[in-house]
Amino acid sequence: MKVYKLIANYCLFPDQHTPALELNHFDFLRSIGGWRKDRQTGLEGMTLAGILMFGTWEAIQDAAPNYFVDYQERPEAKTERRWIDRICPDGTWSGNVFDFYRRTYRKLIAELKIPFELKDGIRQDETQIHTALREALVNTLVHADYTGRLSILVVKRPDLFGFRNSGLMRIPPEQAIKGYESDCRNRLMHQMFLMIGVGERSGSGIPKIYSGWKWANWRMPKLYEKTEPEQTLLELSIGSLISEKTASLLYQKFGDKVEKLNELERSIVITAAMEGWLDHKRACQLTSLHSREVTLALPKLVERGFLIAHGEKRDKSYVLSGVELFSPDDIFEANTLPSDKAFITDNGKMITDNGEMITDNVDCLIDSNQNRDEQGRFVTGKLAHPYIDDFYVLNSMLQNKLKEISFPAREKKRLSNEMMDSIVLELCKGHFIPLHIIAMLVNRTPQNVREKQLSPLVEQGKLRLAFPHAKRHKRQGYITKNEFQE
Repeated sequence: MKVYKLIANYCLFPDQHTPALELNHFDFLRSIGGWRKDRQTGLEGMTLAGILMFGTWEAIQDAAPNYFVDYQERPEAKTERRWIDRICPDGTWSGNVFDFYRRTYRKLIAELKIPFELKDGIRQDETQIHTALREALVNTLVHADYTGRLSILVVKRPDLFGFRNSGLMRIPPEQAIKGYESDCRNRLMHQMFLMIGVGERSGSGIPKIYSGWKWANWRMPKLYEKTEPEQTLLELSIGSLISEKTASLLYQKFGDKVEKLNELERSIVITAAMEGWLDHKRACQLTSLHSREVTLALPKLVERGFLIAHGEKRDKSYVLSGVELFSPDDIFEANTLPSDKAFITDNGKMITDNGEMITDNVDCLIDSNQNRDEQGRFVTGKLAHPYIDDFYVLNSMLQNKLKEISFPAREKKRLSNEMMDSIVLELCKGHFIPLHIIAMLVNRTPQNVREKQLSPLVEQGKLRLAFPHAKRHKRQGYITKNEFQE
């Protein structure tokens, strides 16, 4: 039996004893849940978990037609899909879950640049980062909905490891981070991993991922869900928790007071320095503590002079003390927005809802060329990046670029959320863009764009707001995260 030999030869820990391997081949398969007998009908055969875990590609396709697993190594810290190494069912290997796990884990830990651990004076090759990556991979595989539309996707980039599985979590992400509670979607598959010495007991996997990243002093992992299509995502950034520039800024402002903060308070202050602002929801993502601890910590940091609060109740946001937070009205004063009742035709021309052509006549412009860069974007010392307040005053090169990026959305009314996300992120690179211009470019309603793209991308940290304390202001601008510099 090839499965038996494969597992027998595959030993994660040389000194690990796997009792199941002492059984004969058939009893071995039965013991790990790969073979079952229906007590009512008397029929027996391979279980779905057994087929997915150890089956051939043909058997897997018969049992789960939507099944697909994909590992991609990408050369740059970008959302583009170009890859330099890939593992997916291509006919050269079985395509089953266990083979995918073995091949992918080796790729994930190859050339891993991490601190080493000493035990009794001896360097340990197996570190907490290895444990975290192994658990992240197993967790993705055993919690996936293999009837869903999305594939398993594992991405390795210079700046992060990403894991995606189809299906929402069965418990809230914040509860999974705290641990001690689990509701595994594929229990038999999880049991199989446990019996061959891989994976963690129920409820302890996610906390081990977080503790591993904390051990390496890397940024807090991000575990979140998307509802359309349903999926769970885990992002493990390998960037340092705090850059030299941020450390210098904090020391200049507060001296050694930051070192005297507790772990949660220090994480909040560092994040406010690195990201420009944060709110209660973002602060909760920085810790596995109960949200009430965050609720108590934020006003304390304001009282002690580390943070300044803006807004009220749910709209409240926080910035570092001494950082000025401008409102849209401070920047744009009484200027009115251009009409959002325009859209782009298939030939690229702009027309209004009454069908009249909008010309390049300067009389149509809402303001002068003052305070604009060479591309026609609004610039001010109060914003870190240019702001596209009016599409029609941009130069032809930038207009054409934005129209080209958004053309697939205008051409097709139905695009996957993943494709729409990619278009929006590309539109927002290098400048802030307000909702009404994004909606016009992709030919969707503002409500549709806000609910399906902008709000989820902001929540995931892929987009940043120009005015975090005025989230639903009509002048709100969005920019891709990679464009922010620490």
